[in-house]
Amino acid sequence: MMIALLRLFCLIAFAVTAFATAQPARAQSAAEVERLVATLEDDSARAKLVGQLKLLLKAQNTKANGSLVQGNDSSALLNVIPDKLERSLWSMVGQWGGGAAKWLSQGIGQRLIGGLISILSALGIAYAVWRLVATSIRRYLQRTDKDGNAIERSRRVRTLLPLLRLVVRMVLTVMVALIILSELGVNIAPLLAGAGVVGIAVGFGAQKLVQDIITGIFILIEDTISIGDVVRIDAVHAGTVESMSIRALKLRDSSGALHSIPFSSVGSVTNMSKEFAFAVFDVGVCYGEDVDRVSTELNRLGDEMLVEPEWAGKILNPLEVLGLERFDTNAVIVRARFRTKALQQWAVAREFNRRIKQRFDAEGIRFPTPAATLLMGADGKMKPS
Repeated sequence: MMIALLRLFCLIAFAVTAFATAQPARAQSAAEVERLVATLEDDSARAKLVGQLKLLLKAQNTKANGSLVQGNDSSALLNVIPDKLERSLWSMVGQWGGGAAKWLSQGIGQRLIGGLISILSALGIAYAVWRLVATSIRRYLQRTDKDGNAIERSRRVRTLLPLLRLVVRMVLTVMVALIILSELGVNIAPLLAGAGVVGIAVGFGAQKLVQDIITGIFILIEDTISIGDVVRIDAVHAGTVESMSIRALKLRDSSGALHSIPFSSVGSVTNMSKEFAFAVFDVGVCYGEDVDRVSTELNRLGDEMLVEPEWAGKILNPLEVLGLERFDTNAVIVRARFRTKALQQWAVAREFNRRIKQRFDAEGIRFPTPAATLLMGADGKMKPS
C-alpha cells in the first residue's frame, strides 16, 4: 500500500514537471491546475495520463541513453522522478509569481525588502520600549493599596519620573530617525559630525541656556524644589510650583499669576513644604495682663485643638509656649508655635488665631489698642510724649 502511494505521489510530481517542460512558454493558470487535479481524481483519465507519462519517459530515456526503459519497470521510474521534483516546484512558483518574485529576490528589490524590515523592526522596538517605560511610570504613580486608596508618592518622584519619560521619548525619536535615514541610503556620518559642530556652536552662543540646564539638573538631583512645593525665590517670588522642566520652573503666586523662572536666575530658595512646618503665634496683650495666665489659656486652646479629628491629623506636636518674646510700645508679646505637617501651617494658624480672639474676649484678657499721648505745655503748645 505504501509503495502504491509513493508511486502515485511521484507520478503527480512528474506530471507537473512534464507539463511545465513540454510547454515552457505557456504560463500555468489556476484553471489548468484544476483540470489536472480533476484528471487525477478520475480513474479512467488517470490511467490514460499514466500511460502517456510512461511513453514520455521511454522517449526521454531513449534520447539520453540510447536504450528503452520498460513500461512496467517502476524502479526506473522512481529513479527519474526525484531529480525532477525540485525543478517542478520552482518552475510552478516562478510561473505563478511572474517577474515580481525574481525582482524581489535580487538587486534593488532585495535591498528594499531588507531596508523595510529594518525600519519596521526599529519602529516596533522603539514603540515597545516607549510603551513599557510610559506604562511603568503611569502605573507606579497611580498605584493603589489593597483598600483601593491611592499611594502617595513623594514630590521628588512626581517631578523626576515625568522628566525621565520625556528624555526617553526624545532619545527614541532621534535614534529611530537616524535608523530610517540610514536605511533610506542617507549617509548619517556627516549628519552626526554636523550635529556635533552645531552643538559646540550652540554651546558657545547659548551659554545662558546651558547654565539653565546644568543648574536645573543639580536642583532636581538635590531635591531642592519639587512640583507642589510652596517656595519663596530670592525673596521676590513666592507661590506653588506647578511644573518643572530641565530649563525652568513655573510658579503660581497667591494672586493667581504664573511666573516662569529660569533655573539660572534662581539664587536662594526658601522651601516651606519639606517634611514639616511651624505655625508661629506672636500674641500681644496689654502690659497690665498676667503673662502666666495668658500662657495657660494658650496651652488649653492647643490641647483642645489637638484632640479634634479635623486638626489632629494636621498637627504633629502639642502647642509649645515659648514665653515672653519681647516688649513692644504698647504690648507685651508672648510667642507660641505648633509643629504641623508641611503646607498645613497656614490653616492651623488661622484657626488658632480665631480661637485666641474668642477665648481672650470671654476671659477678659485685653488686647492692646493703638494709642497716642499728647502733652500740653504751659504755653499751650503740644509737646511730644
